[in-house]
Amino acid sequence: MPNFPFKKTQRLLNACDYKQVFDNNVVKVANSSLLILAKPAENHSRLGLVIAKKNIPTAVQRNLVKRIARETFRKQQFQTPVDVVFLARNGANKLSREKLTQIIQNSWVKLDARCKMLEVQGA
Repeated sequence: MPNFPFKKTQRLLNACDYKQVFDNNVVKVANSSLLILAKPAENHSRLGLVIAKKNIPTAVQRNLVKRIARETFRKQQFQTPVDVVFLARNGANKLSREKLTQIIQNSWVKLDARCKMLEVQGA
């Protein structure tokens, strides 16, 4: 079985990294329970999570959403490196674990396809 660790180099670490994605995002993937913003990266894909207490009230639910987002992100092999900010919307905690996993996986696939399209258009 392949090993897909989630290393420190795969995370957006500070406010400046997040601000770059918020200000310069070129790709968005939206759903009723999540929003993904992305911009091209230099070396490898990185993930930042924004899970507001206002949208998902309990820590257990927030941690579950973060765990699923991280797990599906590290398993997704993006063809072009991107910096991603994952925002959970109100109601994401009401979905079952399986449904949430499926929605997030589909979102990563859409994101990869859109980034690939932009790369082709830009070339």
